[in-house]
Amino acid sequence: MYVIAISSVSGGGKTTLVKKAAEKLDACTLFFDEYASSSEYPADFRRWLDDGGDLNEWKTPQFARDLAALRRGESVTAPRDGAIIRPTEYLVIEQPLGRGQAEMAGLIDFLAVVHTPLEIALARRTLRDLDLQSPVRFENATREELIKQVQDIRGYLKYFMNLYIEIEREIYLKLMEKVEPDADLILDGMLPMEKLVDELIRAVKNRCMD
Repeated sequence: MYVIAISSVSGGGKTTLVKKAAEKLDACTLFFDEYASSSEYPADFRRWLDDGGDLNEWKTPQFARDLAALRRGESVTAPRDGAIIRPTEYLVIEQPLGRGQAEMAGLIDFLAVVHTPLEIALARRTLRDLDLQSPVRFENATREELIKQVQDIRGYLKYFMNLYIEIEREIYLKLMEKVEPDADLILDGMLPMEKLVDELIRAVKNRCMD
């Protein structure tokens, strides 16, 4: 099995690239966010940043175990829906921390980083999150429902933007500072997704032929 890891900041395009590349390669997939309940993150991100941003403080033991099991040719159970994931020739994973964690570094054969400008990633993430707000249908909504929806959206945007300004932007910059030097391929996140997929697969196939 050949493991391809895709990294980017939130909103950078990694999840879509994982899915599209897996389709082209007929590969199985693992997604970092699906292991949130079994993972540990720095308790104080300000301290984490001030101390240099050690990626080993992000602990993802079940993610690492499932990845190792697939590399050994064993099937695993997807944490989100309980589906059985069977090993394939290629495995494409969403891994925002790249090779930065000791528990993951030796399990990744090829690391691609999607370099997306932070303002573009922020806009994409905001639009994505707004789509998940379960809006009521405006044409059938009561005045009270519309007022509540506007208040909910305003509250979300205010909270998220303040958090981004206060610390999230710094976290993303630190992650890219740590992850990009170990990349086998840097992709331009402003390119159309199909071009990113083609460039990634071409680079992987060339590496496998060496």
